[in-house]
Amino acid sequence: MNEKWTIGEVAKLFDVSTDTLRYYEKIGILTSHKNGDNGYRYYSYDEIVVLMDIVFFRNMELSVKDIKQIITKMDVGDIKNRLYQNQRIVEKRIQELIKLKKMITQVAFQYKMCEERLGEFLIVSAPDFKYKLIGNQADDLVTMIRKYKKEDWIVDRIRYTLLVPQEKLLKNPNFLSAQVGISIDEENLCMLDFSEQQELSSLHDVNYLYTIVGTSYSEQENNTLNKALKYLKEEGREVNGPMIGRYMASSHKDGLDYYEVWIAINNH
Repeated sequence: MNEKWTIGEVAKLFDVSTDTLRYYEKIGILTSHKNGDNGYRYYSYDEIVVLMDIVFFRNMELSVKDIKQIITKMDVGDIKNRLYQNQRIVEKRIQELIKLKKMITQVAFQYKMCEERLGEFLIVSAPDFKYKLIGNQADDLVTMIRKYKKEDWIVDRIRYTLLVPQEKLLKNPNFLSAQVGISIDEENLCMLDFSEQQELSSLHDVNYLYTIVGTSYSEQENNTLNKALKYLKEEGREVNGPMIGRYMASSHKDGLDYYEVWIAINNH
């Protein structure tokens, strides 16, 4: 029976590098023996058993530092407690990954909508989000970021929002005169303090023209907004309130930000 295994054989057996095995020896969690004739490292059955535990605990993502404590100092109760501690860390990571997956899914859907629904027109009822205005662009955008930057609010819950008054929209269908604000869906209102909830407004209970618009913010006339106004005229509808837009996506290559917009119109 072979009772000695070379470092190369052990590395291949456990699918680790020889450098990793040398590192384990250096920090004192694994030992090896040296052949007196040629100076080569070899491992005995006992070291193979220890290495099995090292690999086992590494597969559970315990640190090498913790594994050294497990091998050299801990009894079964200590090891149990350390594993429970690691379990809590993993559970926290799982929740973070679930949250991350949800955010990625939402943002990917927004990009998909921009790709597929840009410039399509629908007549819809009032959406259920609430909004408030902060001011004009530039400095007010910075103010908004400072206030709502915690966690992932700006991307996931609180949406950057623009409002263009009715008279300015009809005169110059662009975003140059847009006021900056935030909006939040009804289901997420609990994230805000009660006092701030009272500052929010709902959209009027009228019909809206809904579409998705791309803008550089600097164009004198936005092509999609022009088409939207023309579409309303052809449908015999009139603008009856402001346009509100919620940020959806950006294409820095094209220099465009994309918004889903609602233009208040008269009810039939």
